[in-house]
Amino acid sequence: MINNSLIKIIDFWQEVTQEKNLYDRQLVDNIDIETKEVIDIIGPRRSGKSSIMKIIIQKLKVKEGFLYINFEDPYFIDHNTPTILEELVEIYKEYYQSNLTYLFFDEVQNIDLWEKAVRKLRDSGQYKIFISGSSSKLLGSELASLLSGRHLSYQLLPLSFFEYLVFRGITIQGKKDIILKEKMLLRHFSEYLVWGGFPAVVLSKKQELLKQYYLDIIQKDIVKRYEIREKNVLNKMGVYLLTNSGKIISVLGMKKIYGISHELASTYLEYFKDAFLVFELPQFSYSVKTQQKALKKIYAVDTGLANTISFRFSEDKGRILETAVFLALKRQNKEMYYYRTKNNKEVDFLMKQKGLKNKLIQVCWDLTDEKTKKREIDNLNKAMEELRLDEGLILTYNTEDKVLIDEREITILPV
Repeated sequence: MINNSLIKIIDFWQEVTQEKNLYDRQLVDNIDIETKEVIDIIGPRRSGKSSIMKIIIQKLKVKEGFLYINFEDPYFIDHNTPTILEELVEIYKEYYQSNLTYLFFDEVQNIDLWEKAVRKLRDSGQYKIFISGSSSKLLGSELASLLSGRHLSYQLLPLSFFEYLVFRGITIQGKKDIILKEKMLLRHFSEYLVWGGFPAVVLSKKQELLKQYYLDIIQKDIVKRYEIREKNVLNKMGVYLLTNSGKIISVLGMKKIYGISHELASTYLEYFKDAFLVFELPQFSYSVKTQQKALKKIYAVDTGLANTISFRFSEDKGRILETAVFLALKRQNKEMYYYRTKNNKEVDFLMKQKGLKNKLIQVCWDLTDEKTKKREIDNLNKAMEELRLDEGLILTYNTEDKVLIDEREITILPV
């Protein structure tokens, strides 16, 4: 009976991989599909990881000799032992094709001790393995430990603005297009900030989807995974974090707000980060001790999700824009911090660039008010002075300018 069930599951998911009219993603071109290492694609639920796998399968142009399984399939709720991966492989080879080369295990974290099975399959030298998951623990050093090294990690976030335009059927082929289509692009960028970049939301503009995504992340990626009992506090904390995207938050503050222990508040924050609901941004300091002690800023994984779930986030266009800039830099895998000057003024982003000078970026929605413009320029200039940088950047919604202060150049550009 188990064999019969697995044959049906294999058949269903093999058919799913032939889906037509898939939208290409920028990440696909970065994935080294020729490597012998395990490829892991990690990111939030509903960000498009399954589509990436289907695109790779179609790009490889293999009609047979590959096995794709999505472990979100309800069957695996009760059949999630480590041996299930090897059983699927053996059944495929027995009933479909003995020459099996490519293995695609989607949302693999739903299988207990999956890493042992993947490691065994990899070490056999017979397969090229792709895995995906919705847990940040599958990134970097943690997965290297689980798989004893030998893997390449790729992080997938909701759509960039360029990808958003592709999904909306808009092609931009160069600077001339940007100039000629400026008004249209601004209109779409405003929509992008409101709706965010989850693919299905971009195509449907259904707010209900964003609400459901939030509930799924809470229930499936946190409550179920960590067996949480205090779901009410967890949910309130999630709303709090999304509402405060772009702000400095403290575990002590959340402890007081929700009347829970410092340890529990810290643990819940780690769960939200693990589920890709939010990211932390540390403060830059040349002192490791100072950097570790400093409070961190929090950013939502998606502006649309933050707008839908939070109480006040949509009222602050500046923080929506700042969150969008953070996510754009995150997609580029930049090493980022925020910076605080000696007179306690904040600059939104400091990017460390290998072999180059650090780069400071300030984000402000509108600089038409002279007081606002002076404040933003003064704060950035002070940070440039302290860090001995001669260039800085202010990103805005729709302002372009250039300012020279004491031989330091501040460029103001539309984001």
